[in-house]
Amino acid sequence: MEYTMMNSEKQAPQPHGTVVVVCESQRGRAGTVAEAARDAARARGFGATIGVIDDLAPATIASSDALIAGCWMPGKAPFGDEPMQRMIGWIDSLEPLNGKPIGVYCTYRFFPHTFADTATRTAETEHLLQAKFEDKGGRVFAKRAIHVNSIEDDTAALVDSVLEHVPAA
Repeated sequence: MEYTMMNSEKQAPQPHGTVVVVCESQRGRAGTVAEAARDAARARGFGATIGVIDDLAPATIASSDALIAGCWMPGKAPFGDEPMQRMIGWIDSLEPLNGKPIGVYCTYRFFPHTFADTATRTAETEHLLQAKFEDKGGRVFAKRAIHVNSIEDDTAALVDSVLEHVPAA
């Protein structure tokens, strides 16, 4: 089942600023996190838009006050497989981010016998995404590996860590 999302509605300026939440999602878990991040940002007084990497215009990213971006991590494929590579390609296509506050995430699930491998892979994914965003001039204030069973709590913590660095409007 393909998961597609895009919030194309125009939003009025928000008192605290705007956040764009973007993901690379195929089965919906990274998209579910994106929706939770949008909702958490809105609950904190920010305008928020979500979209998948192929659907967001560069101007949408450039005009935002903060960015939250993530992808899913395949459990059985070699490290650095498609989802992360697509996200990195998208990051490379962005205009300079000029110090924009950023949060990165990857979603995962694992079986107990693969915990060490999963922990290593999520940490490497977060590190690579952080490095790419910082190469573009962004400032990554939060990284989070988000398990499919703790999306709401983990996403709220990620969003809080990013939004505290958004300059007052």
